[in-house]
Amino acid sequence: MDPEKVKKNAEFLVKNLSGKEITGSVNVGIRYKKLVDFAKIYGITDPKYVGPEEDGIIACHAFANHFTIKALYKLLLGMKLTQEGKERTFILDPGKLLHAGQLYNWDGCEDVRSGDKLNITAKWGKVWVAVDNMILFAELHVEVKNQNDEMVCKPVVTAAVRPGGY
Repeated sequence: MDPEKVKKNAEFLVKNLSGKEITGSVNVGIRYKKLVDFAKIYGITDPKYVGPEEDGIIACHAFANHFTIKALYKLLLGMKLTQEGKERTFILDPGKLLHAGQLYNWDGCEDVRSGDKLNITAKWGKVWVAVDNMILFAELHVEVKNQNDEMVCKPVVTAAVRPGGY
């Protein structure tokens, strides 16, 4: 993509995304085996995370990586925008989408348990472009709720998109 088109797209996205809801949501079912396998990857042996299913184990906090990033990629890859009267996808080249960071907030959140059905939504936060290399950065404020509409995680994920990808 030529540099002028990259610059034009960057200006459009910075101006139009910040503070807006990302349409749609992603649903994720939580299974006992996934909870245990994920905890074991990190060497966790505490029975509240890796005990028998009938004990009602909970997810270790690292498990949020399993559902948050996957859900955001689905939301971003399916996102449509109208630019200059034409519909376009947010991500023009999925190979240029990068995960650049995350911060998890557990205040007031319920534990994730086997059998939960999570619903994940997001809203755009700050959006900016690194002028020296034209990488677009965006904070995504995510809400993850269970089937009872209880908050289970409130991450802020930073996505980066290299030039030509947006």
